[in-house]
Amino acid sequence: MNKPLRIMLLMAKTGGGHGAVADAIAQALKQLYGNAVEPQVVDALRDFAPFPFVLIETTYPLQVKLGGDGYGVAWRALNDAVRAKRLMKSTWPFVRSAVLDIVAQPVDAIVAVHPLFVYPCLWAMKRTGRRLPFITMVSDLIVVHALWCDPETDSMLVPTGTSQSYALQHGVPAQKIRVTGLPIRPQFAEPIEPRPAARARLGLQPDKRSVLLMGGGDGLGSLGEIVRAVGHAGLDVQMLVVAGRNEKLRRQLADTEWPIPARIYGFTQEIPALMNAADVLISKAGPTTVAEALARELPTILSGFIPTQEEENVTYMVDAGAGVLAEQPRRIVEVLRSWLSDDGQILTRMSTAARAAARPRAAFDAAEAIYTTSRDTPVIVQPPRREPLLAALERFLGADGVVDYLREGVHNRRRR
Repeated sequence: MNKPLRIMLLMAKTGGGHGAVADAIAQALKQLYGNAVEPQVVDALRDFAPFPFVLIETTYPLQVKLGGDGYGVAWRALNDAVRAKRLMKSTWPFVRSAVLDIVAQPVDAIVAVHPLFVYPCLWAMKRTGRRLPFITMVSDLIVVHALWCDPETDSMLVPTGTSQSYALQHGVPAQKIRVTGLPIRPQFAEPIEPRPAARARLGLQPDKRSVLLMGGGDGLGSLGEIVRAVGHAGLDVQMLVVAGRNEKLRRQLADTEWPIPARIYGFTQEIPALMNAADVLISKAGPTTVAEALARELPTILSGFIPTQEEENVTYMVDAGAGVLAEQPRRIVEVLRSWLSDDGQILTRMSTAARAAARPRAAFDAAEAIYTTSRDTPVIVQPPRREPLLAALERFLGADGVVDYLREGVHNRRRR
């Protein structure tokens, strides 16, 4: 009996749905291949990263909240193949041991579902001489940051045609890129449950229109203000609110007496059921949320986005005719009121548009590509590569620093 193919999916819970994408692929692999595959979802920051890199996960929501467009400025500044590689090289001395531990795990293939692990893992395998099949799974919906784009990857899976164009611009060979859609949980590939039945199963009023409000897994954005605006707008609806990991916000909303029926959730795995029950989604433009909303044919009011990283998610939804951008609570209520007051024609039209843009089976398409690459790409064992002296100096000093260092050495020898 053949041993199962062991596939390690590296993720980190730093927003962007990296963990959700990894979980979706793992579930799809098991559904498609059963005991022939053994997927392992690994939080590489939490399990391997040294201090202070391990803090990236816990500080990410604060970075986004306080950074404003500064986050977008930093994101754009590093979105260059040369600068991205230099950044990774500058961190190598501090993460080297941790990354060597990652690639030494007893697995047959590695899938990076977070950009921070792509360059370091490929470098680490060169150092050890044991080159496993390596797949890059981009977990942003449209944009592809240069940090994802080490051309040495064996295969790069991207969600959209626009993503493919970005990867090509950053130097990934065309033959390595495949468009699979953004992997979302396999439940989203199942038929959509009729709304009255979905509401009844959740204990809601079956015939009352429902609005689902979300702020991503971390409850980011002005979710609290938006919920209060919708809840007190005098609309004949019931609210479903997902505060994610923002426990403080969840408690505040749960302790509020609402004039309309309201259900308040923290972090939950019931998103497919909640989307089945909803007529409208109000949410920031996170990649996983957008992909799930399209799969559930759900008209969406986009309440915000992370600068640069999620801007094109908004454009994608608006151009598809499946959503609109409305960032102020008052404007959100105005849009919602207009959508609910025209006998459902707008909602029907937008739902049809969402269906046309959806890729509900993306997790299965990605899983097939990952399994095939993992199975068919041989493990290469070579003598470990030692780092050249000049490369080590450049890593510590920078290119200009190396030149100055060499010039100073020559000058000192001449003086002697």
